[in-house]
Amino acid sequence: MAYDVFVAYAPEDKDMAALVTRRLRALKFKVRFNKRGEDPTFDDKDARDALKSQSMLVLWSDNALRSDWVRAAASIGHSRPGTLIQTGLDDAIPYEPFQLDTRYDLKGFTSRTTVEGWYKTVEELGRRDGRRNLRAWINIPTGDEDAKSAWLDAHPTDPLALHAKALRDKKLGLVPASAPAAASAAALAASAIGSSTAASHSAASASTAPTLGHEEDTGAGWLIPLILLGIAAMLWFGWINRSGALARTKTAAVIQRVATCPAGMVPANVLGQGALETGPIIIDE
Repeated sequence: MAYDVFVAYAPEDKDMAALVTRRLRALKFKVRFNKRGEDPTFDDKDARDALKSQSMLVLWSDNALRSDWVRAAASIGHSRPGTLIQTGLDDAIPYEPFQLDTRYDLKGFTSRTTVEGWYKTVEELGRRDGRRNLRAWINIPTGDEDAKSAWLDAHPTDPLALHAKALRDKKLGLVPASAPAAASAAALAASAIGSSTAASHSAASASTAPTLGHEEDTGAGWLIPLILLGIAAMLWFGWINRSGALARTKTAAVIQRVATCPAGMVPANVLGQGALETGPIIIDE
């Protein structure tokens, strides 16, 4: 998964890091945040996520200066130009080369207090993501729905506006737009249906139009009748064979009954079957 922001912080600063993460996610940034609250080894997964993140946001503090995990994350951010964003939670000054880069001061930043360093941090993240005027959004009072609507209308492609639209559509019961693959499949199906309908109309028109001597039927219209005719022929031959087999079996049974009767006698059930007539028995010598 690609992230907008990878947050690097020391375990001791977890509460501040969680606040930063919540505020960024409220602005619809995709944030990679380590919830473990410890100082683990910077492993392969951490490195992959850092490389897939657009920005590396480091929360420097006295605790962060002693964290190998924070230093490893900051090093990856520094190795990719235009990726690292540094903030300061206290007066700690990071070692080289990080001390030469800009740091935004977050001292005094709380869930109720917004400091200038936070505005600048958000604006820089927004600039990299092609988002504008996030400072104005942050300053809109919570209950001022008119101001929020005006801002969203002025920034229709911003993730905040897209999220608001999705919520409105859901409330109205509107079906979300199809994914590209689904849309392509739907278009293909519609095209196939349209072609089939057109073919049916063409066939209907052809059946009512005069037949030209040089035109030949493609034979597609005779496929089903031919199949049905073949099935009927198979059934007919099967019936003929079955009838013949029954007749042969019946004759054999008659012969067997005659053969097993005593000399000069014929079973009564054989009489009247067309093969034998009543009368005296004649024995040829």
